[in-house]
Amino acid sequence: MARSSTIWRTSAIRNRAPRRGIARALIPALALALAGCGSQSGGMSDWSQIVGMAGDEFGPSPSITLAQAAALPYASLGLRIGDGSQMMVVLAASTSGDRLWTSVAKLAITTRDGRIVRTAGLPVNVDTMRFQGGIDPILAAAQGGPPRESLRFADYWDLNIYSVPIRCVTVSRGPDSVVILGKSISTTKVEESCEGSTLDWTFTDTFWVGSSGLVWKSIQHIHPNSDPIELEVLRPPADTP
Repeated sequence: MARSSTIWRTSAIRNRAPRRGIARALIPALALALAGCGSQSGGMSDWSQIVGMAGDEFGPSPSITLAQAAALPYASLGLRIGDGSQMMVVLAASTSGDRLWTSVAKLAITTRDGRIVRTAGLPVNVDTMRFQGGIDPILAAAQGGPPRESLRFADYWDLNIYSVPIRCVTVSRGPDSVVILGKSISTTKVEESCEGSTLDWTFTDTFWVGSSGLVWKSIQHIHPNSDPIELEVLRPPADTP
């Protein structure tokens, strides 16, 4: 990952505040409010109990175990930042393809087809991730074919930088297997080489995509000042094909 003082001098689109600043302050509260009325629970009280179970019993540890994952009968992910401990996040809401995951640590991650598109409560966050034309190349790339070029835009409110262009080339690396909770899962490995030139930032993300299109595991870079985030599906959502 390349970083540079140009981060602070970049000419990427800036200064949409104060409206942006207000929104930034509201995101963590909004995420937790959505968690309270999540699709897996009847109300705030039930959801608080679910998140409490995930946090009290299955907080950060070297790796979540099969027994721990099985004890909580809700869709969940294992989340690890860099070489840190793994923690469990639980599905709070699923709307129009976006899935909101949260934990007792008051962090929230929104994914779309396995891609992290928004975070709140992490040391540094991506506030919006959107693709030109609205098309994410990951699932198409998993079907094979030539490398696919894409352009997406990211907002980083902590850097006061908005609509940062990130250009990527996505390609299938063929069949591969991942082991999650002791079980080997057949997947297609997809690699995505990216460059955010205005931030002097280059990185490679990796996705392991199952035959149904579910991204079982991924290693994703969301911010130029963050270690990569590793996600593993511990228990798939009920609506998974």
